[in-house]
Amino acid sequence: MLRGEKISRKKVNIITSQNYIIIGISFLLTLFGLLVLYSISKPLQIAFFSKTVGKQLIWFFISIIAFVVMFFTKKKFIYDNAYIFYLIGVALLALPFLIGIKVSETYRWVRLGPLSFQPSEFMKIFFVITVAKYLSGEKLDVNSPNAIFIPLIFTIIPFIVILNQPDLSTAVLFLITLLPMLYWAGVNIYNIFLLISPIISIIAAFNFYSFFVWVIILLIVLYLNSQRIWVSFLVGISNLSLGFFTPFIWDHLKPYQQKRIITMFNVWEDPQGVGYQVIQSQTAIGSGGLFGKGFGQGTQTHLKFLPQQHSDFVFSVVGEEYGFVGVVSVLILFFVLLVLLLNSAYKAKDRFSSLVIIGFQSFLFLHIFINVGVSAGLLPVTGLSLPFISYGGSFLLCCYVMLGIVINLSRKV
Repeated sequence: MLRGEKISRKKVNIITSQNYIIIGISFLLTLFGLLVLYSISKPLQIAFFSKTVGKQLIWFFISIIAFVVMFFTKKKFIYDNAYIFYLIGVALLALPFLIGIKVSETYRWVRLGPLSFQPSEFMKIFFVITVAKYLSGEKLDVNSPNAIFIPLIFTIIPFIVILNQPDLSTAVLFLITLLPMLYWAGVNIYNIFLLISPIISIIAAFNFYSFFVWVIILLIVLYLNSQRIWVSFLVGISNLSLGFFTPFIWDHLKPYQQKRIITMFNVWEDPQGVGYQVIQSQTAIGSGGLFGKGFGQGTQTHLKFLPQQHSDFVFSVVGEEYGFVGVVSVLILFFVLLVLLLNSAYKAKDRFSSLVIIGFQSFLFLHIFINVGVSAGLLPVTGLSLPFISYGGSFLLCCYVMLGIVINLSRKV
């Protein structure tokens, strides 16, 4: 039984108006994103469709078509071919290494005529559908080792490929999204704790005292919950080993990745380097005041102090030009959208549909949480886009494909 099914099912009828609200909010956010991109690219003296707003508009029309196609695609077709989609996704991930565009020593994009796309965005869709199919198997014991091991294999493969593109932030999203899907499927929380404990060990090992406290907590949890001594022993040894290997892992991070982590704790450590982006972002948001400077009036934006303003830091443009009111309005729309998606997962008619929706909801939540956190200087700079608003054709298309599948799986017939 899914955890969502433990909630009262007295009101199981799908509320059609809810889907209209989900679509309406998504369209509203996209149109607002186009307005922000128009403001950013307005001073450029080039053809409209050569600007980011023009290209995004083209992708928006493509995304609408994709949304309609996914809405009418039979659920059985999606379910039956989930593993084939996964293999196609893995093959697509290899394309940037073979025929992709090399940008700043990265292999993330493939050109398709006048447009380019990022295969890792589509892998998010295939990954969620695949894991959902496996976890919704009728004969699966969700608390057996296979319930974690097999989905972990589905996760590790794209994680390794994307990590080598290299795109650490996108790769990590796959690991994190797996956790709510396992929880939603009913996997024991203790088993999920064991799964994430190595990650906590690595993070805690950056400081001796935090690692010492974490080891004590880990040993207590293992002692209180373990039913098999050898499992506790292996988990304990593995976590201690990872802690001792953390300096080795740190040494193998690229210099810019190390700087991003260090700068998260003190942006003034490198104000003209990695800290520059965060300082300019905070300045832009803070200068917007209550109502902002107005459309096209953002000085940090238009004097080009704010980097990556059309993608990674588009939320800072919102803060500068539309102020606190604009920022809160956007966050409220995202909050309502995420809550409605969660509600759709609760009310889905079957395990597969429910797990797919919760997977997509998790991906969108992580993108929103991390993008806003980076813009505010609360998280290290990662390069993740803000759904429906940031410039990025393949990501916008990915969002609308997810949306089309969600509406499809949660409709009445």
